[in-house]
Amino acid sequence: MSAAGLPTIWELVADGAAALPEPFSRAALINWVSARRPEVGVSSIAGHIQFATANATHTGHNPFADREPLLRRVGRGQYLRYREADEGTPEAAVVRAGRVALIGSSGARADEPQPAGQMFHSDGFARAREHAEHSRLPWFVLSARHGLLDPDEVISPHEILIDDQPAAYRTAWGEFVVAQLADRVQLDHVTVEVHGGVDFAQPLRQPLARRGATLEIPLPGTWRPSGPSHPERRDGGSPAGDAPVRAALDRLRGLVGRHRAS
Repeated sequence: MSAAGLPTIWELVADGAAALPEPFSRAALINWVSARRPEVGVSSIAGHIQFATANATHTGHNPFADREPLLRRVGRGQYLRYREADEGTPEAAVVRAGRVALIGSSGARADEPQPAGQMFHSDGFARAREHAEHSRLPWFVLSARHGLLDPDEVISPHEILIDDQPAAYRTAWGEFVVAQLADRVQLDHVTVEVHGGVDFAQPLRQPLARRGATLEIPLPGTWRPSGPSHPERRDGGSPAGDAPVRAALDRLRGLVGRHRAS
């Protein structure tokens, strides 16, 4: 405890690392600590995170060098809780997880910059987000424009839809997204749930398979439009109608048919 009886920043970094689902981002940890000690500057919290990270580089004196580290950096801005057994593990050995959720951008968007995890307002996006958080899965947002986004990464609204893009764009996009994911998650033997429609999932299938991951598309009935204001389609690409399951299955059959023909 601090002299004022409040938890120290180090203690809050430890508590935040224990509370946040892995992998968690630097921004998420800073926000977690800041919400509990709003009078402390972001630079001070960021400094504590740096000092608490086992594999961080320190150019000056570390006042906490005699303490056991709290964190291990596993990717750009991505952290796990420190485990002593992980000592000697190369930094490239990123998050080990049996299952990861990717949620396609879908539905109405906020009118101003927001974290990617809060930008989209469709019922389907909200349900997939709740599923990932409730299951404590590592999860990310799929964007036709940005590729893979951390949920707390702030973005501006955009109207680019993945199913509007030519085949070459979707192929390159899939390779880019899986490369971004591989920087965060060790993909061998991992099941990757793709929520939001086959137009998001299909470009990821082969790049994931090459890395030993399995792609899984949840039941289409769990992904429905948020209301009559978006009747024609969503960023997920599945036609919005009264029979979303049948429509999604028709799209899957079409994709399989085109693949066999080629």
